Amino acid sequence: MILFDTSVLSRVFRRKRSGSEERRLQGVFQEFMASEVPLGLPGIVLQEALSGIPSQEQFTDLKSKLLAAFTVVPAAVRDHVEAARLKNVCVSKGLNASGVDCLIAACAIGGNHELFAVDDDFAAIARHAPLRLFRGRDVA
Repeated sequence: MILFDTSVLSRVFRRKRSGSEERRLQGVFQEFMASEVPLGLPGIVLQEALSGIPSQEQFTDLKSKLLAAFTVVPAAVRDHVEAARLKNVCVSKGLNASGVDCLIAACAIGGNHELFAVDDDFAAIARHAPLRLFRGRDVA
């Protein structure tokens, strides 16, 4: 399964003006939607993606799209423990990875999933953990 990070979803769903990066990500997203590749969202990414939406109508619309397109992968206790360990490793290496990013990475690692993200923090985490990042096309 390929798990999506908020960094991708925000560029696909929430940008009012699309630049070349957003259009490229939207194209990759459409290809995924047309494929048989299983797609997932860590539960915390669902929460992040739905946070800060100004109207109930927009919230309901995005929630419906996300729940139709993705399997939601809840974090298990082991994922929270691994996220804390990852955070500690990152801090010891001088990296300022957020606890949420470490939890997203732990969900991907624990489920042996690839993570599709365009946030450089995940590349830094992957240097110190067995996090597999979706490389596919040049989407960064």
